[in-house]
Amino acid sequence: MSYFKVLWLFKYTVVALIFFSHSVNAVELAWLKISESNNKNWSVNFSNNEQLSMELKSKQAIDNEKRIFVILPKKSNSYILAINKFLEKLGQSEISAHISVFNFDKKNQLGLNILALAKEQKIDLIFSIGSETALLVNKHFKGEAIPVVTAINKDPVLLGFVDDYTSPSNHNIAYTTLNIPLSVQLNYLKTLKPNLKAIGLIYNNTHNAVLQTEVLPMKKTFKKMGIEIIDIEVSSRETAKTELQQQFPSAIKQLQNIDTDLNDTLFWLTSSTAAFSEIATINQFAQNIPVIGSIPNIVKPGDNSAVLGIGIDRRNNALLASIYAIKILRKELNVEDLPVGVVSPPDIAINFRVAKKIGLKIPFDFFESSDFIYNYEGKTARAFGENIQ
Repeated sequence: MSYFKVLWLFKYTVVALIFFSHSVNAVELAWLKISESNNKNWSVNFSNNEQLSMELKSKQAIDNEKRIFVILPKKSNSYILAINKFLEKLGQSEISAHISVFNFDKKNQLGLNILALAKEQKIDLIFSIGSETALLVNKHFKGEAIPVVTAINKDPVLLGFVDDYTSPSNHNIAYTTLNIPLSVQLNYLKTLKPNLKAIGLIYNNTHNAVLQTEVLPMKKTFKKMGIEIIDIEVSSRETAKTELQQQFPSAIKQLQNIDTDLNDTLFWLTSSTAAFSEIATINQFAQNIPVIGSIPNIVKPGDNSAVLGIGIDRRNNALLASIYAIKILRKELNVEDLPVGVVSPPDIAINFRVAKKIGLKIPFDFFESSDFIYNYEGKTARAFGENIQ
């Protein structure tokens, strides 16, 4: 066997082994459940081929089938909602598509391999899901020929991806955001607590996107307003409960030093899953101090819920991203002309059972404009702006 043939064989054996190791991570998508309604319109198959993990094809295929990559960074219920919303909108728009879904498991090299495969196959669109994927495409895929739409990601302006919300991106990535301008959230807080003096800020100190888009901007803004911030930090979902139990008694004392009767105090719960997954523990310590979330998803049925959420529901963000994607696929809009997609007005969620329990009066205009309401029994009374009978 010649030297070159041996070298060629060695090279492609290594590549095959790399792809095999990647596929082990990427194939783990059994958790990604396609809804019953979408299953009627899409065929779903798993594949062990290189990075390919899941394939979805329109059951009623028509000419000009679009090739789409959906890339996500990890397991998340939010991503299940996003993909199902994307499939739903594609079906309603009668766009025939062959979609490949990849999970790069927050491994940068695997993400780069998937992007390289997209270029090799000259696909029509990348639907990027999650902040880690948005970071990947922004750093390594900006300026390529394939259009990208981001969904379920933190604010691209605060992360430094783009300069502002209104200017076109001028390249192949159209961004959306899960954040709303802090000034909007502040207006609601000041309506709820006109004499607001102190905030207990609950967040995951290892979640860089939350730190950059929520924690640091809030601290900077509230300092200018003379409102004191007390940090309550967790570092992981596994340790969150213990960390909250350790920090809350001290935080309450610090808040009382600022606001003796705690009537002008609230807890602000960021979108860190590690933090809001322990809402029962937070409510136990917060007692009658309102716990307000930066996203409506933090408000849920029953007692284990924040009292109020002001932000963007992940399904509405996914809907906006899907609309961007469809318009790009139809060539109704150029990706480079699109500004950051922001859901406006924000989604508001209220749990009246929790409000009654802590003695919090909800302003009528909050109720009037809310998208999600849980009644005094903790049951769903309104969802996506529609009253539930």
